[in-house]
Amino acid sequence: MSVPFIPGETVTVPKITFSDQVRLPASETALIVVDMQNDFVKEGGSLVVATAIETVPHIQRLLESARAAGVHVAYTQDTHFEGDPEWQIWPEHCRAGTWGWEIVEELKPQPGEVVCQKSRYDGFYGTWLDTFSAACGR
Repeated sequence: MSVPFIPGETVTVPKITFSDQVRLPASETALIVVDMQNDFVKEGGSLVVATAIETVPHIQRLLESARAAGVHVAYTQDTHFEGDPEWQIWPEHCRAGTWGWEIVEELKPQPGEVVCQKSRYDGFYGTWLDTFSAACGR
């Protein structure tokens, strides 16, 4: 399939085979739970995504399966401090050390799981998360 990308040019998109089941080696796989924090998920949070709470039971089941299989588990945690320039764009949220900053209780990290604090949307930019995920594949 070809699709327009730049006026006058096209990009060829390869056919992707879909499968009902994907098997990955647990020792080379990581599950990353992204920004499941009270300010984004729970009633009373400062920047709640209305449907985020509905994802919690699904993520709980995924975490249970991943942990049972020995998959590496990591979390990103949006983290901001006094005067953060992002608060000029969005309401104040995920201030370090507050209830809103904490990962929701239902999904809290277990001993040995890692939490990568970040101050941008991208959990890989300017953090050690890329190094962690690459190491999982070794």
